Amino acid sequence: ATCLSVLTEENNFLGKLDYIKDIKDKFKIPVLAKDFFIDPYQITLSKSYGCDCVLIIIAALDKKNADDIYAEALKHDLSVIVEVHDEKEAENALKYEKALIGINNRNLKTLDVSIDNTISIFKILKNHKGPLISESGIKDEKDAKYIYEKTGIKNFLIGESLLKSDNIAELMKRFTQIIQ
Repeated sequence: ATCLSVLTEENNFLGKLDYIKDIKDKFKIPVLAKDFFIDPYQITLSKSYGCDCVLIIIAALDKKNADDIYAEALKHDLSVIVEVHDEKEAENALKYEKALIGINNRNLKTLDVSIDNTISIFKILKNHKGPLISESGIKDEKDAKYIYEKTGIKNFLIGESLLKSDNIAELMKRFTQIIQ
């Protein structure tokens, strides 16, 4: 793993900012604070707990608020993942030149998941200077390989399949072998 995504949103996902400190005390790995960032103050707060990266969910913010949160993150030398779910959001995300862009394969309205969402949105983002990430619904190395072969994307935010795995180390090994 290049980075560890940590749920910090307390009300809906039972996360905690303290998880970041706990992880940083035990492991030398960058941490993404995974929360619904709606106020620039949350950036400063998350940074104080030791996060290295924050998530901006385009669908959850108006343009001004997204811009303010992005600027605050850069001010604190944090990496930013701008998350998009559709082509319109992808077009809007291109202005965040220093960001990583995450293509979420989960439809927020229906909660259906299709890894083909990454494939269809990639055509808009293919010239983005920063890394692209395929997020959600990647069950195994076959899904990751399919995405990689269609787009060249080799960054994946994988959660559920790791949590359900009986052998996380073996699953991670299989994921990394497809892009080497």
